[in-house]
Amino acid sequence: MLDRTNAARKPGESLVQRDRRADAGERRVQVTRTDILISRRLAGISMMIAVPIKAYRGVALAVEPAASGGAAYRLSLAHRDPDLDVILTETRDGGAVAADWKYWASFLDLPRLSGKDGAVEPLQGPPAGAPAKDMRARRRNVGVAKRRTRFARRRKQGDLARADAVFSGEREIVCYE
Repeated sequence: MLDRTNAARKPGESLVQRDRRADAGERRVQVTRTDILISRRLAGISMMIAVPIKAYRGVALAVEPAASGGAAYRLSLAHRDPDLDVILTETRDGGAVAADWKYWASFLDLPRLSGKDGAVEPLQGPPAGAPAKDMRARRRNVGVAKRRTRFARRRKQGDLARADAVFSGEREIVCYE
């Protein structure tokens, strides 16, 4: 499986992964921006589970020594429950896995994690591809939201000096002619 034949090239594609408890020994996984859809057949019953992206800890990169020498890279979504981990790609190409790692972290808005001795730790700094905080504010058009509407611009703005005048104890004169 180290030839990227089962790699998730695009979001929304179905991946076939090993699942020791499933009937055929495999499950189908679909990755979307909001959730992960895992479907499998267990004891003759088809089941599907949708796990929200925010339930995952991040996009983990594990490096293992390959049998033929060199290194083998595994890119996966790390979850607290190991049965819900999703392998995104397995390859021997370090450049390709680095690009995929940055892409999936920015697409899913999850932190990048590095794996050491079976444990994963977050990398320092913001996730790859994350816009700066000032860019997020600019995209929301905060300045436009503070503007007056077309109809409010026709009216005069209030005068605080006039608002302070309080008339009490006086009679109201009404004339109906």
